[in-house]
This record gives sequence, C-alpha cells and structure tokens, in this order.
Amino acid sequence: MKIPEWVYKRIIAITQVVAGDGRRAITQRCVLRQFLVDLWLAEPNDKGWVVCTQRDIRSQYHPLLSKCEINHQGKRQKVKRLIDILPDIASDFHFKAGQASQDVNKRRPSLWQFNPVRPKSDVGSLRLVDAATGESFTFRQILRANGKAPKHTLNLGKRQAGLKRKEQAWLKGVTRGRMHRKFLQQLKTMVPDDYYRAGIRSLNHLYNAKIEGEYVTYDHTYRLTFGGRYYDRTFQNLPNSLKSKFRHGLLNYDIRSCSFACLNLLFKRYHVDYRIKSTIYAKMMKKTGLTRKQCKQMVHPTTYRIGRVTLGVTTGIGEKLCGWVGKKKALKILRWWDDFISPLRAALEELVVNIQQRHREICSSPRNYHRIENDLGLFLDLKGEKYDRNRDHDQQYARDKSLLAFMVCGVEQAYIREVVRLNPGVVCMLDHDGVVALLELRLPEWPGFRLELKA
Repeated sequence: MKIPEWVYKRIIAITQVVAGDGRRAITQRCVLRQFLVDLWLAEPNDKGWVVCTQRDIRSQYHPLLSKCEINHQGKRQKVKRLIDILPDIASDFHFKAGQASQDVNKRRPSLWQFNPVRPKSDVGSLRLVDAATGESFTFRQILRANGKAPKHTLNLGKRQAGLKRKEQAWLKGVTRGRMHRKFLQQLKTMVPDDYYRAGIRSLNHLYNAKIEGEYVTYDHTYRLTFGGRYYDRTFQNLPNSLKSKFRHGLLNYDIRSCSFACLNLLFKRYHVDYRIKSTIYAKMMKKTGLTRKQCKQMVHPTTYRIGRVTLGVTTGIGEKLCGWVGKKKALKILRWWDDFISPLRAALEELVVNIQQRHREICSSPRNYHRIENDLGLFLDLKGEKYDRNRDHDQQYARDKSLLAFMVCGVEQAYIREVVRLNPGVVCMLDHDGVVALLELRLPEWPGFRLELKA
C-alpha cells in the first residue's frame, strides 16, 4: 500500500514509543505500523469511525494485545496491552469500546479513528511512499507496483453456480476503467480529509494500469453486494467532487428517478393500485420551502422505511430538518409529511404483503418460504439473525424494510445489466444507479425507465 509521506512520518513517530530492540518489540512496532496504515486507509462509517472488532485484532494484529515497554513523557514503563494505551500516547488516535451480547440489538462493534492533521505545506503536492518501507514512489512506479487485479468477489452459494457463471460473463462486457489525469490535480489540492483519503485509496486499487494519453486505464475488481449492486474501491468510493474529475471527458449516465421507476414497476407487477409521480418534489418544495436535494433526502429514507415517519428531531429525517429550518418548523414539516405520505405508506405495505404472498404461491416447498428471489436470481433469507428482535412487530418491520430494498435493487440492477448487454465494450465503469460510458449508449425499452446523460 502507498500512503502520503506526512502520514508515514506520523505513524513512525507513534511506533517509536514502543521501547526495546528485541524480537517482540520489533514485531510490535511493525504490527502497530500496519494497524495505523489500515485504519487510515479504511472506509469509515457515516460518522467517520472505522469498525475493527476484537476478533479482527486477535486474528490480524495479535501482538498489540501483548504486554510491552513504552517510552512516554520521558519515562519508561511497562503496560499490559499495547492497544489500550494508544489513545493516551497519540492525540490523533481515538477509540470507542464495543459491547458483546447474545442480543443482536445490544451488540456494538469497536470503533476506531486515526486522524493525523495534513500539514499546509503538503497541500498542492502528492508525495507517496511505501507503507512498509517508506520508499518514495512516482505515479508510474505506483501503477507498476499495484500488479494484477484480484478476482471479482461474488459470494454466491454452491447451488448458484449457474448464476455465478452468468454474472462473470456479464462483467466481461464492462471494459477497462478510465481515470483522467485531472483527478490527480484535484487530489493534490483536496482539503477535506475524508475526500483526500478516498482518493489515495483509489490510487492503491488501480490494477494492471497503463497510461494512455490523458487517461489511466485499469482492470476492475468488483464485489457483489446486497440486492445485486456491484461495488469497487477505485471509482465508486469517491465523493462526487472527485468522481467528476475521475471520469472527465466520459459520458455519465444515471437512471432518472431510479427509485420511483423501480417501485412503479413493482407496483404494476404485484397489482398495487398506486404510482409515484415525479411531481412529488415540486409539491414538497412549494409546501416546505426546501430545495429539491433536501426533499430527496426526505423521500428516499421514508420510502425504504415502508413510509413510516418519526415525529422527532433527534435522529434521521427530523435531525436533518432541524439543521435546515430549526426545531419548530421541522416538527411542523414532519407532521405535514406524515399525513402527505400516507397513500404511499399504504401502497408500500400492500406491496410487501403481495410480494410475500406471490412467493408462497409459486414456492416449491414451505421450507423455502423465507428465501425470496429478486429479478437477478439472488436470494434474501428473511430468517437471518440480523432481523431478530424482541418484539414480533419490530422483527417483521426489519424484514419488510430489507425485502423492499432487496426487490428495488434487483429491478434497478436488472436494467443496468440489460444496458451493458446491449453495449458490450462501451461501458467502462459501473456506478450505483448508472454507468460511465466511452460512447453514446443504446438503451433498452423498459416502460418508465430512462437512462439520462448527466454532467
């Protein structure tokens, strides 16, 4: 892995706290360096924390759990576990202890942060070094060092060998990725730390890369995720400001009103007498005074919560509204929104019931009632441990939410796959609900679906 020089220097300064020249001390310094590198490059959650469980530490960084000697504040002292004193010796290192429990709802993973401050002198440059040795690398050397791309991760069961072959064949229709050199120019001046890290992470996943004019071409490594979406750590992990530079000069396509199109297709298929209209945003903007983007941040979470609205301002939509318009107006908007969305809520509840009822009618055995298939042939197991709740209605709600998202993703990705099949070798990168193409695309004729060109 390659990291910025200033990050490497900060990591080395922290590892020097471990005293001694014996084998144990040397091993602990090496493992601590790797742990800090992995934390810095890891993808954080929405609040900026990296999940690293005690099991992960035992299996990958076991020497950090051993006793050691440290030099701290001019004193040499012995500690039982190196991992426990890291927040004390490094001000840019933070930790939140997790909680083990047989109750799924009470489990909490251990959360970590390593946030060294980027010096102002480094802004405008991009000096990368090897995370293990500190050796400096030019950009061309980094591309050569990344090597071949690992295989795509599909994680399909033994009984889905046919689907696996089908997915592998389909992925061959996606040609090599393209990164414009303007991405590097933008990355040099990128100030938000999370954005900067995401860009460095992308550079480490440019496999089998070659410089071809204004672009760097590379091989993809995709991972199949929930519902059928493919995810990579080169392009899709980037924020929009970096994505636009990454794909500069290429054609960026998105499905217009993707969630609405998928839901309307499901409503029609499962005989629910309701259709979502795109005019919903105009009505919301007129009533609330919010922007279209803010209205979308209300619609989508509400949709995937089966139309339920929580009349509070401490979490979720209410918390966002409180930040936009203040507490008093936020509560007023939430009450209006709860009433306004009631027809959609009834339609979504009916849709979930109809999906499960249809599945029971065509299912070959009652033993498979809990395994529901989407448009791609993927299965969702509704008896999974993650849906366990103390109360029956909470458990059913968790299953219904997951089922709705699973079916919507299936429709969305079935359309994306059809686009790639019609345009072999033209699509160069997949996005969540769209694609990036080298040329103008031939589009499939799906009622209600429209793939539109975006800036």
